[in-house]
Amino acid sequence: MLRSVFVIICLAVGFVAAASTPDKRIVGGIPAESGDAPWMVSMRNSFNIHFCGGTLLNRRFVLTAATCMQGRLSSTTMAVVGSRFLNTAAAPYYGLQTITHPQFNQNTLEFNVALFQTALNIVFTNIVQPIQLEPGFISAGSRARMFGWGATANGGGNSNALNFVNLNVIDNDICRSVLGANGMRVGTSSMCTQNREGQGLCTNDAGGALVLDNLAIGVASWKIPCATGNPDVFVRISAIRDWIVSII
Repeated sequence: MLRSVFVIICLAVGFVAAASTPDKRIVGGIPAESGDAPWMVSMRNSFNIHFCGGTLLNRRFVLTAATCMQGRLSSTTMAVVGSRFLNTAAAPYYGLQTITHPQFNQNTLEFNVALFQTALNIVFTNIVQPIQLEPGFISAGSRARMFGWGATANGGGNSNALNFVNLNVIDNDICRSVLGANGMRVGTSSMCTQNREGQGLCTNDAGGALVLDNLAIGVASWKIPCATGNPDVFVRISAIRDWIVSII
């Protein structure tokens, strides 16, 4: 009897904690398998702590969000490749420079992208490979996939395992309408996804790529706040592809 009471109390406490502590990873995601996302990069600070996602474009360049790199020195920032788990040894590549998109708007977060150039060439393997960029405009109704290692609790650590979630691309006009006052921040360079409540992006998922048919179609930019049923907003690859190609 005492054991049953103890279990009930523990479950009740656990329920209260879960209800009051927001989930801050890719919410509603599924653990990725080996080889699912060989382009996926963990952007880390000098203490080896993950702070954003990134996408491997070639041997020297990683695509991420401009907001991820604000206030950071490239030389003390690492692009870590080749592992699904943050606590597993993987290859770290320190930066040479960071190039922010010239049209990046800090207020609306339009063109919220940056290129992180590594000091040394990244070594490709069967689990470290670049991704190609989608040149065309992606229409509403497409179902894409997003990977990330966000924190698992408010103020807590990141998810050790790489997770993914499938997201539905929606029309920008619908996105603006759903977001209300924040809809003004959705511009021509933006692309939105929307899922049911409990599925979507959250803290430390910014910078990662939205992928469709093994092509990058968007870069995770911002959300309000985390998997509440509101749209997640990405920078559309087709809007920045020419700029990327001109540099890399």
